[in-house]
Amino acid sequence: MSKTSVEIIGNGGSDPDGTARFLGRWTFQYHAARSIVREEMQGRVLNACAGKTQLNHDGEIVRNDLNPAREADMHVDVCEIADHLNRQSFDTVIFDPPFDEKQAETNYDGMHAKDVYAALEQFNQLVRPGGKVVCFGWNSWGMRSFPAFERSRTTLLQRGPIHRDVIVTVDVRTSGTLATEGDK
Repeated sequence: MSKTSVEIIGNGGSDPDGTARFLGRWTFQYHAARSIVREEMQGRVLNACAGKTQLNHDGEIVRNDLNPAREADMHVDVCEIADHLNRQSFDTVIFDPPFDEKQAETNYDGMHAKDVYAALEQFNQLVRPGGKVVCFGWNSWGMRSFPAFERSRTTLLQRGPIHRDVIVTVDVRTSGTLATEGDK
């Protein structure tokens, strides 16, 4: 397995266009987070917890958001999303859920994936060989529970001295087998 380095991106200051560099409620409005996603997106993309920010990409982006009031192609719980899509039909999955119940209550009307591991199991079914899962959260686990994936990138988005860093992981599917999950 290859080793990856950890990139650290500081918060604060201004972006080149003069907007404040602040990682807030809508992750992809933050230039650094949006840049990571743009660099990693390839082919057909599932934005599993789309929120309100639209991502730009030359290929197809399927937007899912649990909140039916959000503009999205689907409104299903990510813990069941593979039931609504074809297996190994995505080249990239972007997973930026509310990271915990408090954050969900404060910022997202209490809506969040109740079981992050179940969501990761769903992505394991949806990503093609060579495809990527890009995860944002409070930990660096990502797709490490699934032997078909290898870590290609870890980035810390620093939020300041009294706030937790947001950890971004990118894991690449290096194997086409779903044998550990059994066939559905």
